[in-house]
Amino acid sequence: MNNIEQGVNVNSGNEQLPYSAIQHNVDNIRLNSSEIGQLWNTYMAQSMSKCMVSYLVAKCTDPDMRSVLQLILDVSNRHVNSITEIFNKENFPIPHGFTDEDFDVNAKSLFSDTYMVLYSKFMTKYGLINFSFALASIYRPDIFAFYKGCILDFTEITGKINIVLLSKGLLEKTPYIPIPDRMEYVYPETNFFKGILGEKRPLNALEIGHIFINANTRQYEDAMFMGFGQVAKSKKLVDYFSRGKQIADKQTGVLGSLLEDEDLPKPVNFDHLITDSTESPYSDKLLLFHSTIFMSLSIQAYGLGLGNCARPDVTSAFARLTAELGIYVKDGLDLMIEHGWLERIPEAANRKELRTTNN
Repeated sequence: MNNIEQGVNVNSGNEQLPYSAIQHNVDNIRLNSSEIGQLWNTYMAQSMSKCMVSYLVAKCTDPDMRSVLQLILDVSNRHVNSITEIFNKENFPIPHGFTDEDFDVNAKSLFSDTYMVLYSKFMTKYGLINFSFALASIYRPDIFAFYKGCILDFTEITGKINIVLLSKGLLEKTPYIPIPDRMEYVYPETNFFKGILGEKRPLNALEIGHIFINANTRQYEDAMFMGFGQVAKSKKLVDYFSRGKQIADKQTGVLGSLLEDEDLPKPVNFDHLITDSTESPYSDKLLLFHSTIFMSLSIQAYGLGLGNCARPDVTSAFARLTAELGIYVKDGLDLMIEHGWLERIPEAANRKELRTTNN
C-alpha cells in the first residue's frame, strides 16, 4: 500500500504542504467500507426519492406545497448525480436503483397535497438523521463535503416544509406541558423507574416527544399502506401492505394509550388524505422497497426513544413494537428477494470461499 492510500503526508522535507495539496492527496485515498456503505445507501434512497417525488410534483395543485416538492426533487437529482460521479471516479459499479420505468406521472392522484408534504417532512427528518450519522463515519474530505452539503440541503427543505405547514395550520406539534417553576433532582424515594405495575410517575418531556412522534409516524404509515394496498398489482404485496396497516393501527393504539393515561392528546389519523384511486403511480418494486425503508426508519426512531426514555412501561413498549417491525421488514426483504428486486450491498471478501476455490 502506498503512502497516499495510507493517508500519509508525502512531503519529504520539513516544509508543510499547502492545505489544498494535502486535501488533494487525501481525496484520492481508497473508499473504506463505511464510505461505500453510506454512499450506496444514499444512492438507493435518493434514486427512489426521485421517482416518488417526480410523481408528487406532477400531481400537487397547491403552489406553495409544489414549490417544496420541486426543491426536494432538485436536491435528489443533484445527490444522485454527485454519487454517480464519485462511483465513476472509483470504477465502482453504479447500483440500478430506480428509474423512469418505476413511476407514471399520468396515473391518477393517489395522495392529497397535504399528505404529500407531511410524507416529505417525515422522510426529510430521517434523511437528516442518517446524513448526520454518515458524516460522523466518513474520513475522506470529498465524501465528508458531500454529506455536509446533504445536511445543509435537507435543513433548508425542513425549514421550508415547516413554514408551509405552519402557514396552513397543518403542522401537528407534540403536546404542551407546564413550564416548571424550579429545577429538581431525582432521589431514591422519587421512584423514578416505576412504571410497569402500580403507580407511575408522569411522563417527562422527552418521553412524551418520542411517544407522540412514533404514534404520529404510525399514522403516516397507516395511510401509506392503505394507498399502496389499493394500487399494488401483486396479490402478495396487497396482503403484505394490508398486514402493515394492521400493525400500524395496533401500534398507534399502544402508543396512544400511553398518552391518554396522562390526559395528553394523540396524533390525528391521515387515512382521509388518500384518494380512492386504484391506478398505481409506482412499480410494485418501488412500493415494496419504499415500505421496507419507511419501516426501517421507524425502527431507528424506536431505538432513539429507547435511549432517551426511562419509564419501564415506555421502554418495554418500544422494545416490543421494535421487534414486531423487525419481523415485518424481514418479510418484506424476503418478498424482494423472491421477485429478484433486492440489490446486494457491497460485502467483505469471503476468505473461506476463496481458500476453498483455490484448492
